[in-house]
Amino acid sequence: MAKLRSQQRSKSRYKKRLSGNAHRLRLIKVTSGIALLLLLAGGSLWLWRGGFVPVNQSAHDWYEVSSHDQPLVSLPKDDAPHPSAYTEWWHYNGHLQSSDGKRYSFHYTIFLLNALATHTVIHASFVDQQTGKYYSYQHRNAGNSSLGNQEGFHFSQGGWLMSGSNGVDKLRSAAPDFLFDLDLVSITPTVYQGGTGLLDFKQAGKSYHYNRSRMQVSGIAGPKGQDKAVTGQAWFDHHWGDFRTTALRWDWFALQLDDGADIMLYQLFTPDREPVLISGTYSKASETSLLAKDHFVVEPQAYWTSKKSKLKYPMKWRVKVPAEDVDIILSPVIKSSEFDARMTIYSTYWEGAVNISGTETGLGFAGMSGYKHDKKSAP
Repeated sequence: MAKLRSQQRSKSRYKKRLSGNAHRLRLIKVTSGIALLLLLAGGSLWLWRGGFVPVNQSAHDWYEVSSHDQPLVSLPKDDAPHPSAYTEWWHYNGHLQSSDGKRYSFHYTIFLLNALATHTVIHASFVDQQTGKYYSYQHRNAGNSSLGNQEGFHFSQGGWLMSGSNGVDKLRSAAPDFLFDLDLVSITPTVYQGGTGLLDFKQAGKSYHYNRSRMQVSGIAGPKGQDKAVTGQAWFDHHWGDFRTTALRWDWFALQLDDGADIMLYQLFTPDREPVLISGTYSKASETSLLAKDHFVVEPQAYWTSKKSKLKYPMKWRVKVPAEDVDIILSPVIKSSEFDARMTIYSTYWEGAVNISGTETGLGFAGMSGYKHDKKSAP
């Protein structure tokens, strides 16, 4: 009997040891799991801050502010690249004229795409308005040649140059069939879109956006071998943020009126054409008025279908800003201004110069993305 009781006590002690070991094992597993999660979180944060993973940081995190009454953009600091921004671009469009009366128009954009790796993309187009000839160029490469600039940007690669700070800029092309080498100086105050320079694209993210709506231009430009001294005016935009362009479709208009007013309008949509943000600005005599969706109307008047992509775009617009007594017609200078960017950003868009008539005259640019195929033209 004593022997039996001794065996039972031994079994009881054994079970307790097993239970204690199991408890300790569970505690080790939980502690190790927490430590692993903290390590992963810290590593992810380090990669995220370094721009090695897609940025999901909200725009508010970049600026510690409690009020949106003042611009959230600081210049010339914010002329420079923002490595933590998932998407960023510097964009120019302009109208040029030579001394013998020849007219040209151009657009030139540098995109920075910060994901697992950083890529720089060049898009440029040039139009000889006398012949109607449309030239385009695109290129994509790894890296950011302007990294390290603190109060401006300086992208230089393969003969292409985009450089500037605080509204004094330099542009140079190295395309095989057109040339421009231009100096630009801003002559109007910076305009902060949304009033603060921060726009909410809802599910697509947020973007900082400011523009210099009127820049004097001088230099040389033309088809290769036919370049001439030119003067003109250009428009500059800078965007950066956590937004995804793949989640947006848009119409935008950058208009320079002969009476000195500058109008920016943008209509952003989901891929299903549901409105995301409809807004803009009206700037004149150093004052800017914000335009909400109820303050202006953009009405397509005609359409054009690309022979190459079969996409159908609006190609003439009536724009009304009743509070400013603006009722104008925008007509494309060259309808065939579609930019096939599938080699670099996997999309196709229309961007081209427009003439302005109606209650005011002037020059401008329009851009459109996300339009559908014309079923009548489909093969």
